[in-house]
Amino acid sequence: MEKPEAPRLNPRTDLYLELTALVSGIMLVAFVWLHAFLVATVIPGAPVFDGMARFLDRYSLGQIGITLLLLAGLTHILAAARRIPTGYREQRSLWRVAGRMRHTDSYAWAFQVVTGLFILVLAATHIWVVVADWPLEAVKSAWRVQTDYLGFYLVLLLISEFHGGVGLYRQSVKWLRFRRRPLALAVGAVVAFILAVNLAAIWALLRLGGVS
Repeated sequence: MEKPEAPRLNPRTDLYLELTALVSGIMLVAFVWLHAFLVATVIPGAPVFDGMARFLDRYSLGQIGITLLLLAGLTHILAAARRIPTGYREQRSLWRVAGRMRHTDSYAWAFQVVTGLFILVLAATHIWVVVADWPLEAVKSAWRVQTDYLGFYLVLLLISEFHGGVGLYRQSVKWLRFRRRPLALAVGAVVAFILAVNLAAIWALLRLGGVS
């Protein structure tokens, strides 16, 4: 008796899910990069940051942005989760094949899966903390960085930026057929720049006075 085959997605449905994961992923990366420059307004001083926060509140842009972020994040998770092996045997097989082939893209995909799980927990915590202490103010952000959240933000920053960078690399290779080495260098340079902007903002928050 033949073993029945596992059900497969219709090719058109699979394509739609791939495109959904692509578009939602681009939206998330765009948000993370925009977030870096918004937080970096603290570098010239707290009044600039607070002015930016008041502008966002005046037009409810912060609330709209968080809502869109949550929707894009949920959509991305649902669209991409179908590719994640859930069983122990599938996971062991994946790592075995990747190790045997020493295939960079296979390792990159596994990196995406692991960091995505961490981001899900850390980003949800970050959003909850910020929303619970609304409105945005430089002194509040500085207090979090100067007290208990510095390590938390550094971990979230590193894995989210690298997760986004690796995702852009993989999708560009897949859909646009860029050459791997020049693309990796270009994406790496952009990620390094965004990291520098974020770290400069964190340094400014660490040095900000008036935190009780």
